[in-house]
Amino acid sequence: MLAGLKTSVEMGISSNSLQGRNRVFGTHKKEPPERTGFCTMLLEALDDFMLKILIGCAIFQLIIEMSTAEPEDLSHAWIEGFAILLAVAVVSLVGAGSDFKKEGQFLKQQLIAEATKNVWFRRDGKEEKMHKDNIKVGDIIKIQNGMDIPVDGIVLESSGVLSDESSLTGESDHLPKESLEKCFLRRREHEAEDNK
Repeated sequence: MLAGLKTSVEMGISSNSLQGRNRVFGTHKKEPPERTGFCTMLLEALDDFMLKILIGCAIFQLIIEMSTAEPEDLSHAWIEGFAILLAVAVVSLVGAGSDFKKEGQFLKQQLIAEATKNVWFRRDGKEEKMHKDNIKVGDIIKIQNGMDIPVDGIVLESSGVLSDESSLTGESDHLPKESLEKCFLRRREHEAEDNK
């Protein structure tokens, strides 16, 4: 597998091969999430069942009051229906504004957290620390305690690596990760036991 990916445990990949790896395998860069527009959030706020009932009642109130009012009362017959619509508009605007501000703060914190996700990996025989978006297929990554591993991979050397896969599987137990040789050895042992 190492030969197929043109990498080695000691040297890692060559910096000269980065463009070719991008062309063949693509990049690891993830686009930042897009922010929801204020108008979309306002429409979502207006989608509330109670607000729809209030809007319907306000329109009904306006139609009834304006059609049944005496000519001298027409100048103020619209006030009650309009007050209900104004209250709905205030509630919707405040809710959408609050949600818009919270989403902006959340995305800002997420971008700050993403900017600090650096990993150690080996290239050209040297260990380097770079952002996880710069990882290429074939890179040899040094796993550290508490690290989010941003890729699928094979463990080449292990000294008791435990992985928390609860976000994927829902299991809260930490799972041991061993090198490929140890996994093949364990598989042969199980097959030998099964054949007895």
